[in-house]
Amino acid sequence: MNLKRIASIWNYLSRADKVYKWKFGKGNCPLCGRSIFIALKEDPFFTRCMTCYANITNLSIIPVIQKHVEGDFNKIIYELSSYGSTFDYLLSNFSNVVYSEYFPTKELGTFIGSILNQDVQKLTFDNNSFDIITSSQVFEHVPDDIKGFSECYRVLKDKGALIFTVPLYDIEKTKRMASIINGEIVFNGIPEYHDSRLGGPLSAPVFHYYSINDICQRVKSVGFSKVILSEIEIVRIQDKPQIVVYAVK
Repeated sequence: MNLKRIASIWNYLSRADKVYKWKFGKGNCPLCGRSIFIALKEDPFFTRCMTCYANITNLSIIPVIQKHVEGDFNKIIYELSSYGSTFDYLLSNFSNVVYSEYFPTKELGTFIGSILNQDVQKLTFDNNSFDIITSSQVFEHVPDDIKGFSECYRVLKDKGALIFTVPLYDIEKTKRMASIINGEIVFNGIPEYHDSRLGGPLSAPVFHYYSINDICQRVKSVGFSKVILSEIEIVRIQDKPQIVVYAVK
Protein backbone atom coordinates (compact mmCIF):
# COMPACT_ATOMS: atom_id res chain seq x y z
CA MET A 1 0.00 0.00 0.00
CA ASN A 2 1.53 3.33 -1.08
CA LEU A 3 1.74 6.50 1.00
CA LYS A 4 -1.00 8.27 -0.97
CA ARG A 5 -3.42 5.44 -0.23
CA ILE A 6 -2.51 5.44 3.47
CA ALA A 7 -3.04 9.20 3.62
CA SER A 8 -6.46 8.86 1.95
CA ILE A 9 -7.52 6.20 4.46
CA TRP A 10 -6.41 8.43 7.32
CA ASN A 11 -8.38 11.36 5.87
CA TYR A 12 -11.46 9.13 5.49
CA LEU A 13 -11.26 7.90 9.08
CA SER A 14 -10.81 11.45 10.35
CA ARG A 15 -14.31 12.25 9.06
CA ALA A 16 -15.92 9.26 10.79
CA ASP A 17 -17.85 9.46 14.05
CA LYS A 18 -16.21 8.70 17.37
CA VAL A 19 -15.55 4.99 17.78
CA TYR A 20 -18.27 4.55 20.43
CA LYS A 21 -20.85 5.66 17.84
CA TRP A 22 -19.89 3.05 15.25
CA LYS A 23 -22.58 0.47 14.47
CA PHE A 24 -22.55 -3.11 13.19
CA GLY A 25 -25.22 -4.95 11.24
CA LYS A 26 -25.80 -7.99 9.06
CA GLY A 27 -26.71 -7.73 5.41
CA ASN A 28 -26.26 -9.18 1.93
CA CYS A 29 -23.30 -7.65 0.17
CA PRO A 30 -23.92 -7.45 -3.61
CA LEU A 31 -20.27 -8.34 -4.17
CA CYS A 32 -19.48 -11.07 -1.63
CA GLY A 33 -22.79 -12.28 -0.14
CA ARG A 34 -23.89 -12.50 3.48
CA SER A 35 -21.65 -10.32 5.61
CA ILE A 36 -21.24 -8.04 8.60
CA PHE A 37 -21.24 -4.31 7.92
CA ILE A 38 -19.76 -1.46 9.93
CA ALA A 39 -21.12 2.10 9.88
CA LEU A 40 -18.39 4.57 10.83
CA LYS A 41 -21.05 7.26 10.43
CA GLU A 42 -24.75 7.03 9.59
CA ASP A 43 -24.15 7.50 5.89
CA PRO A 44 -23.84 5.05 2.96
CA PHE A 45 -20.36 6.33 2.09
CA PHE A 46 -19.15 5.54 5.62
CA THR A 47 -20.84 2.13 5.82
CA ARG A 48 -18.67 -0.76 4.66
CA CYS A 49 -18.78 -4.52 4.20
CA MET A 50 -16.28 -6.10 6.57
CA THR A 51 -15.54 -8.93 4.13
CA CYS A 52 -14.67 -7.05 0.93
CA TYR A 53 -14.29 -3.61 2.62
CA ALA A 54 -16.40 -1.88 -0.05
CA ASN A 55 -18.61 1.04 0.92
CA ILE A 56 -22.35 1.15 0.31
CA THR A 57 -22.08 4.01 -2.18
CA ASN A 58 -20.02 1.90 -4.55
CA LEU A 59 -21.83 -1.37 -3.84
CA SER A 60 -25.22 0.18 -4.59
CA ILE A 61 -24.46 0.41 -8.30
CA ILE A 62 -24.37 -3.40 -8.53
CA PRO A 63 -28.11 -4.09 -7.92
CA VAL A 64 -29.00 -1.50 -10.57
CA ILE A 65 -26.69 -3.22 -13.06
CA GLN A 66 -28.23 -6.59 -12.22
CA LYS A 67 -31.75 -5.30 -12.74
CA HIS A 68 -30.84 -3.73 -16.08
CA VAL A 69 -29.09 -6.76 -17.62
CA GLU A 70 -31.81 -9.24 -16.54
CA GLY A 71 -29.34 -12.13 -16.48
CA ASP A 72 -27.64 -11.30 -19.79
CA PHE A 73 -23.95 -11.14 -18.90
CA ASN A 74 -22.81 -10.83 -22.51
CA LYS A 75 -23.18 -7.06 -22.34
CA ILE A 76 -20.23 -4.82 -23.25
CA ILE A 77 -19.38 -2.65 -20.25
CA TYR A 78 -17.35 0.52 -19.74
CA GLU A 79 -16.34 1.48 -16.20
CA LEU A 80 -14.77 4.89 -15.60
CA SER A 81 -12.20 3.63 -13.08
CA SER A 82 -9.78 0.79 -12.48
CA TYR A 83 -10.68 -0.13 -8.90
CA GLY A 84 -13.59 -0.47 -6.48
CA SER A 85 -16.37 -2.94 -5.82
CA THR A 86 -18.29 -2.14 -9.03
CA PHE A 87 -15.09 -2.73 -11.00
CA ASP A 88 -14.48 -6.04 -9.20
CA TYR A 89 -18.07 -7.16 -9.78
CA LEU A 90 -17.94 -6.34 -13.48
CA LEU A 91 -14.67 -8.20 -14.05
CA SER A 92 -16.04 -11.25 -12.22
CA ASN A 93 -19.36 -11.41 -14.08
CA PHE A 94 -18.88 -9.95 -17.57
CA SER A 95 -16.42 -11.15 -20.21
CA ASN A 96 -16.16 -7.83 -22.05
CA VAL A 97 -15.25 -4.96 -19.71
CA VAL A 98 -13.36 -1.82 -20.71
CA TYR A 99 -12.04 0.42 -17.94
CA SER A 100 -10.01 3.59 -17.75
CA GLU A 101 -8.55 6.40 -15.68
CA TYR A 102 -7.80 9.99 -16.63
CA PHE A 103 -4.15 10.99 -16.93
CA PRO A 104 -4.37 14.63 -18.05
CA THR A 105 -0.79 14.93 -19.29
CA LYS A 106 -0.93 11.75 -21.40
CA GLU A 107 -2.41 11.10 -24.85
CA LEU A 108 -6.05 10.04 -24.76
CA GLY A 109 -6.79 6.53 -26.00
CA THR A 110 -3.36 5.20 -25.05
CA PHE A 111 -2.42 2.81 -22.27
CA ILE A 112 -0.53 4.03 -19.24
CA GLY A 113 0.87 0.75 -18.04
CA SER A 114 -2.17 -1.52 -18.26
CA ILE A 115 -4.75 1.27 -17.85
CA LEU A 116 -6.49 3.03 -20.73
CA ASN A 117 -6.39 6.84 -20.60
CA GLN A 118 -9.77 8.49 -21.23
CA ASP A 119 -11.38 11.87 -20.58
CA VAL A 120 -15.14 11.43 -20.27
CA GLN A 121 -15.57 14.87 -21.86
CA LYS A 122 -14.00 13.58 -25.11
CA LEU A 123 -14.03 9.80 -25.24
CA THR A 124 -12.07 8.12 -28.03
CA PHE A 125 -14.59 5.30 -28.53
CA ASP A 126 -16.86 4.93 -31.56
CA ASN A 127 -20.58 5.66 -31.41
CA ASN A 128 -22.78 2.85 -30.05
CA SER A 129 -19.89 0.92 -28.48
CA PHE A 130 -21.25 -0.11 -25.06
CA ASP A 131 -24.33 -1.57 -23.42
CA ILE A 132 -23.61 -0.09 -19.98
CA ILE A 133 -21.39 2.66 -18.58
CA THR A 134 -20.78 2.85 -14.83
CA SER A 135 -19.06 5.26 -12.49
CA SER A 136 -18.96 6.06 -8.79
CA GLN A 137 -18.33 9.58 -7.50
CA VAL A 138 -16.74 10.81 -10.73
CA PHE A 139 -18.92 13.41 -12.44
CA GLU A 140 -18.66 15.98 -9.65
CA HIS A 141 -14.98 16.22 -10.65
CA VAL A 142 -15.65 16.72 -14.38
CA PRO A 143 -15.43 20.40 -15.41
CA ASP A 144 -17.99 20.09 -18.24
CA ASP A 145 -20.26 17.40 -16.86
CA ILE A 146 -22.92 17.97 -19.53
CA LYS A 147 -20.32 17.19 -22.18
CA GLY A 148 -19.43 14.08 -20.18
CA PHE A 149 -23.05 12.94 -20.09
CA SER A 150 -23.32 13.65 -23.82
CA GLU A 151 -20.23 11.58 -24.58
CA CYS A 152 -21.63 8.68 -22.56
CA TYR A 153 -24.87 8.95 -24.52
CA ARG A 154 -22.94 8.92 -27.80
CA VAL A 155 -20.95 5.76 -27.08
CA LEU A 156 -23.88 3.83 -25.60
CA LYS A 157 -25.92 1.51 -27.78
CA ASP A 158 -29.67 1.96 -28.16
CA LYS A 159 -31.35 1.03 -24.85
CA GLY A 160 -27.94 1.15 -23.19
CA ALA A 161 -27.64 2.53 -19.66
CA LEU A 162 -25.49 5.02 -17.79
CA ILE A 163 -25.47 4.00 -14.11
CA PHE A 164 -23.64 6.17 -11.61
CA THR A 165 -23.47 7.82 -8.21
CA VAL A 166 -22.53 11.38 -7.29
CA PRO A 167 -22.97 13.27 -4.02
CA LEU A 168 -26.50 14.70 -4.06
CA TYR A 169 -27.74 17.64 -2.00
CA ASP A 170 -31.26 18.85 -1.26
CA ILE A 171 -30.73 22.25 -2.84
CA GLU A 172 -32.86 24.05 -5.43
CA LYS A 173 -30.52 23.44 -8.35
CA THR A 174 -27.04 22.16 -9.07
CA LYS A 175 -24.36 24.65 -8.06
CA ARG A 176 -21.16 25.16 -10.03
CA MET A 177 -18.27 25.19 -7.57
CA ALA A 178 -15.41 25.75 -10.01
CA SER A 179 -14.61 26.35 -13.68
CA ILE A 180 -11.64 26.03 -15.99
CA ILE A 181 -10.62 29.50 -17.22
CA ASN A 182 -7.55 29.90 -19.44
CA GLY A 183 -6.41 26.46 -18.40
CA GLU A 184 -6.61 27.19 -14.68
CA ILE A 185 -9.14 26.07 -12.06
CA VAL A 186 -11.09 29.03 -10.72
CA PHE A 187 -13.25 28.32 -7.66
CA ASN A 188 -16.54 30.04 -6.91
CA GLY A 189 -15.93 30.40 -3.19
CA ILE A 190 -14.00 28.11 -0.87
CA PRO A 191 -12.09 25.43 -2.83
CA GLU A 192 -13.19 21.86 -2.15
CA TYR A 193 -11.27 18.71 -2.96
CA HIS A 194 -12.01 15.01 -2.57
CA ASP A 195 -9.60 12.11 -2.16
CA SER A 196 -8.49 10.14 -5.21
CA ARG A 197 -7.08 6.63 -5.30
CA LEU A 198 -4.49 7.71 -7.87
CA GLY A 199 -3.84 11.26 -6.72
CA GLY A 200 -4.07 10.79 -2.97
CA PRO A 201 -5.93 12.81 -0.31
CA LEU A 202 -7.66 16.03 -1.37
CA SER A 203 -6.36 15.76 -4.93
CA ALA A 204 -9.60 15.91 -6.95
CA PRO A 205 -11.24 19.36 -7.24
CA VAL A 206 -15.02 19.53 -6.93
CA PHE A 207 -16.69 21.32 -9.85
CA HIS A 208 -20.36 20.64 -9.03
CA TYR A 209 -22.68 20.35 -6.04
CA TYR A 210 -25.45 18.25 -7.57
CA SER A 211 -29.06 18.92 -6.64
CA ILE A 212 -31.30 15.93 -6.09
CA ASN A 213 -34.01 18.12 -7.64
CA ASP A 214 -32.41 18.63 -11.06
CA ILE A 215 -29.85 15.85 -11.59
CA CYS A 216 -32.31 13.84 -13.72
CA GLN A 217 -33.02 16.88 -15.87
CA ARG A 218 -29.30 17.54 -16.38
CA VAL A 219 -28.63 13.99 -17.53
CA LYS A 220 -31.77 13.79 -19.67
CA SER A 221 -30.88 17.05 -21.43
CA VAL A 222 -28.30 15.26 -23.61
CA GLY A 223 -30.87 12.85 -25.06
CA PHE A 224 -31.52 10.00 -22.62
CA SER A 225 -35.09 8.70 -22.92
CA LYS A 226 -35.44 7.86 -19.22
CA VAL A 227 -33.56 8.99 -16.12
CA ILE A 228 -34.63 7.87 -12.66
CA LEU A 229 -33.17 7.86 -9.17
CA SER A 230 -32.91 4.35 -7.72
CA GLU A 231 -32.87 4.20 -3.92
CA ILE A 232 -30.75 1.29 -2.72
CA GLU A 233 -30.67 -0.01 0.85
CA ILE A 234 -28.23 -2.84 1.52
CA VAL A 235 -28.10 -2.77 5.32
CA ARG A 236 -30.19 -0.90 7.86
CA ILE A 237 -27.27 0.81 9.59
CA GLN A 238 -26.49 2.83 6.45
CA ASP A 239 -29.22 5.17 7.80
CA LYS A 240 -30.55 6.32 4.41
CA PRO A 241 -30.78 4.80 0.94
CA GLN A 242 -27.95 5.36 -1.49
CA ILE A 243 -29.29 7.09 -4.58
CA VAL A 244 -28.06 5.73 -7.91
CA VAL A 245 -28.72 7.62 -11.14
CA TYR A 246 -30.06 5.26 -13.83
CA ALA A 247 -30.28 6.70 -17.35
CA VAL A 248 -31.43 4.73 -20.41
CA LYS A 249 -30.69 5.80 -23.98
